[in-house]
Amino acid sequence: MERSWWWKAAFFLVITLVSGVYLVPTLVPDARQPVFFKKHFTKKIQLGLDLQGGLHLVYVVAVGKAVSDKADRVATDLEDKLHKDKKLKEFKVDRDGDKDIVISFKHPDDVAKLDKQFFMEYRTQLDEVTKDPQKGLVRYTIARDYIDNIKDGAIRQAIETIRGRVDKFGVAEPSIVRKGDDIVIELPGLKEADFERIKNIIGRTAQLEFKIVDDADPANNYMKSVAALVPKDSGIVVRSPSWTEKDSTREHMNIVLEAKSRDALEKFFQGLPADKQPPSGNEIGYEEIQPRDRAAEEDEGDEGADQKQKGKSKIKAGEVVWQGMLLKRRAELTGEYLTDADVGWDQQTGRPEVNVVFDREGASIIERLSTENIGRKMAIILDERITSAPIIESRLGQRIRITLGSFGAPEQLVKEAKDLVAVLRTGALPAPLHKTFETKVGPTLGRDAVSKAKFSMTVGSLAVILFMLLYYRKAGFIADVAMALNILYMVAIMAGLEATLTLPGIAGLVLTVGMAVDANIIIYERIREELRAGKSPRAAVDAGFKRAFWTVFDAHVTNFIAGVVLLSYGSGPIRGFAVTLLVGIVTNLYTSVWLSRGMFSLLVDRRKPAQVLSI
Repeated sequence: MERSWWWKAAFFLVITLVSGVYLVPTLVPDARQPVFFKKHFTKKIQLGLDLQGGLHLVYVVAVGKAVSDKADRVATDLEDKLHKDKKLKEFKVDRDGDKDIVISFKHPDDVAKLDKQFFMEYRTQLDEVTKDPQKGLVRYTIARDYIDNIKDGAIRQAIETIRGRVDKFGVAEPSIVRKGDDIVIELPGLKEADFERIKNIIGRTAQLEFKIVDDADPANNYMKSVAALVPKDSGIVVRSPSWTEKDSTREHMNIVLEAKSRDALEKFFQGLPADKQPPSGNEIGYEEIQPRDRAAEEDEGDEGADQKQKGKSKIKAGEVVWQGMLLKRRAELTGEYLTDADVGWDQQTGRPEVNVVFDREGASIIERLSTENIGRKMAIILDERITSAPIIESRLGQRIRITLGSFGAPEQLVKEAKDLVAVLRTGALPAPLHKTFETKVGPTLGRDAVSKAKFSMTVGSLAVILFMLLYYRKAGFIADVAMALNILYMVAIMAGLEATLTLPGIAGLVLTVGMAVDANIIIYERIREELRAGKSPRAAVDAGFKRAFWTVFDAHVTNFIAGVVLLSYGSGPIRGFAVTLLVGIVTNLYTSVWLSRGMFSLLVDRRKPAQVLSI
C-alpha cells in the first residue's frame, strides 16, 4: 500500500470528524450538549417558514412621500446655494404640493441670477415650469425620470433598512424580497409573543423631520377662519397660546385645535371645504400632549373662550389630548443627516428621551434654521407625529433631544426609546410602509411535511443502497459509504453556513442522493469497460476514474450554473432549494471522485493478485 494513502485517509477522517462536530448543535438538544459545544459551536441549520412556522408580511412603500421628501431636500440645497454662491438674502423658498418648489425674490432682478450655470447641478433633478422676472417668481418641479429613480431607490433602500432591523432583532435567515412594488417578508421561527414588536420595528418609518410652526399673521388668520367652523358639540377645543421671546419684548401666538383623539381632528380638517384647506405651503401637524393643569393655562383669547367653554367638560386636567397646528410644509431638516442616536433621561421629568447627533452638514442647517427662527416654535416630527414643538430660544447645535410623546409605564417608555434608537441607527425608511397582507404560519404543516420527507428519504435511500449492493457488490458498498458521507458533509456545511432548510431544500437533499449514485454508476461502468478490455484491476480503476472524471465534472458544472441562477433570481423556498443544490454539487463531486477513488485504491491494494475485482 502506498504511503501517501495514509495521508489521504487521515485527511478524509479529519473532514468526517469535523463534519460530525458541526452537526452536534443541530442534532442534539441544547440541554444535552457539552459546555464545550455550547461555547465554541453554536451554528446550526435553521428551519424555514414552511417547516417551523412564523410570520409572512407584505408591505407597499408610499413612494409619494419619498418624492415629497426629496423635493424638501432639493429646496434646502437650493436655499443654501443661493445664500452661499449668489450671496442673496431677501428671498424665500417654498414647497407647493408634492413635487413643486417655488422661489420668490423681494427684488425681481434677482431672478436673472438663476442662470443655466447655476441650474446645471440640478439639471437631472428639476424641470423649470415658469420664470416670471416681473413678479420675482420661479417655479420648479421634480423631473419625471428623477421621480422614477426615487421610487426605485425607495423600494431598494426600504428592503436594506428592513433587513438591517430584522438582523438586529435576531431572526435567523429572514427572507426579504421585492415583487413588483411590494416587499415580501418571511420571518421563520419567530415566537408569537414577538409578532407585534417585530411588526412595529419593521413598519416604523423612523423619519425624523424638523418643521417650523407657522405663527405669521396669514397663518393665524387662516386658523381663526377654521376655528369659526368648529361645531359646538364636536369636542374640539380652540386654544391660542402666546409667549414672549427670551431677552426680547416681541410676542408670538399660534392658534391650535385640541381633541381627545387624532382621528377627530383629522376628520374635521379633511371635511373642510376646498377653500378652507391649508394653503399650498402649509400642512397640519398633530402632537400628543398631557397638560399638567388646565387651570394654569394662559388666557386663550376671545376666539378660544367660547370653544373652551364648550369643551370644558370633555377635556380634563391631566388627560392626554391631541393638538392640531399649522406647520410649514417644507421640512427644513431630516434624519438623513443623523449620525448617531442613544437613550438619555430628562432631568426634570425623569422620563427617557432620545438624543440624536447630526453630521457637519446637518449641524450647519440646524444652526442656520434656529438662528433665523429664534422665538418661534420648531416641530420635531417622527413618523408623521409631532413629538414636541419647543420654542427656539437660541442657536441650536449638533445634538438634539427628542421626547417620545407617550405617557405609559416607565418600562414601556424605556423599551420604546430603545426600539427607536435601534431603528434610527439602522436608518430611516425612505417612505412609510403600508401593510397589505399578513398571515401567521403555524408549524403543524411543517411537522407533517418533515415527517413525510424523512420517511420518503429513508425509503428512497434504502432502495438505492440495496440496488447498489446487489448490482455492484463491494463497489456498491463503496458507493453507499460515499453517498452517506456526502449527505453528512452537505448537512454539516449547511449548518456551518447557518442555512435555512425548507421543503424544497429537503427535495434538494433527495436529489443529491440521486446525483451521487448517478456519478458512481458512470465511473463504475467505465471501470467495467476497462476490465472487459483486458486491463488489470489497478489499471482499470485508474483509467475508469480518469476517463469518467470530465463527464461527471461537466454534469455537475451545468447543474451548478442552474443553481446559481435559482439563487440569484429566486426567492423564499426557491433560494432554499438552490442553496441545498449548490452545496450538494460540491460535496458530491468530492465524495464521488476523490473519496471513492481513495476507497477503491484500498480495495485494489488489499486484493490478492488472482482475485477478481468485485464490481
